[in-house]
Amino acid sequence: MSPISFDKHMDLCLYHPDLGYYAQVPTQVGKDGDFFTSVSCGPLFGQIIADVIARWWKNAQIAGPWRIIEIGPNNASLAIDVLDSLALDHPDAWHELEFCCIDPLPLPRAFQAKMLASYGPKVRCLENVDSLAELPTFVYANEVLDAFPCHLIEKTAEGWKEVTIHSIAQDTPLEERLTTSIASIPSLLQNCEYPLGYRTEIRDCSLSFWQKLRSCISFGELLWFDYGFAEPEYYAVERSRGTLRVYQQHQASDNPLENLGQCDITAHVNFTAVAREAIAAGCTLKGFEPQEFFLTKNAADRLTRRDLDAKTLRNFQTLTHPAHLGGKFHALHFSIGDSAEHNSTAMRRLVLES
Repeated sequence: MSPISFDKHMDLCLYHPDLGYYAQVPTQVGKDGDFFTSVSCGPLFGQIIADVIARWWKNAQIAGPWRIIEIGPNNASLAIDVLDSLALDHPDAWHELEFCCIDPLPLPRAFQAKMLASYGPKVRCLENVDSLAELPTFVYANEVLDAFPCHLIEKTAEGWKEVTIHSIAQDTPLEERLTTSIASIPSLLQNCEYPLGYRTEIRDCSLSFWQKLRSCISFGELLWFDYGFAEPEYYAVERSRGTLRVYQQHQASDNPLENLGQCDITAHVNFTAVAREAIAAGCTLKGFEPQEFFLTKNAADRLTRRDLDAKTLRNFQTLTHPAHLGGKFHALHFSIGDSAEHNSTAMRRLVLES
């Protein structure tokens, strides 16, 4: 096998159409899978997202067809929680809704279609957004950005070099080497002093991803939940081995060259880089904050209801407590097609202001 860059190795391990980790029937999430997400602990996460969407729909005074897009719906649990909440709590918004799940892989997409069949033609499971006409649209995604393939780079005496993956012979272990061929380096890494052996990740510009998504939205909002850092913290000198991790059966390791296609490979999100690309595609930065803050302020109506039960309260505490999911995850929020300016607090947090 010819040497390949680490991002191509990661892409094959996760998204190979037959052998990739995410190409299989989606059983990766939950107690019997490899990792937990905010969806794993109950329906409240989806219900709060549904409330946020319905509030946007009402404030935008949408009359006529509109759309929700979920990117990377996995086992469709979050889609079900959002759809059920909209149908029950927001029937006016439900009436002319079109719901689209986007997953590029056929086996999980067929699984999602089966799980969502009871909603009839209101729900479509698609490979991409290419066939979608322009509509008012709310996009959301949970733990998708961290699964975008990344390059691995390391500081050497000759400068930054890229990790490539090699196979000496068939049935022999894969090996990594450093090569002079390297992707574009963020200016922060170029301009700061890092110790020899410092290793980190960079992701290629995904401007085309944002532009395609933007093309089917007349106006709307985009909401992303994931774990990561603003760029200065992401590339902190003390983070000397980066953020790349491998997960299998809730056990973490740092070896992405074993059990190929059987484990999740992930790296934290550089939220500054993501926001920079989204803004370049025409999005307005609406917010960037820890998940605990976003969910708390948007759950007020639900948490003051008289029928609030202990299970829902525990669900909320798991989602928002700083020691649990609340401090680990962030919400990154954009708008499209309105006259709003970038949120100044979010711009400062992401170090995007001069």
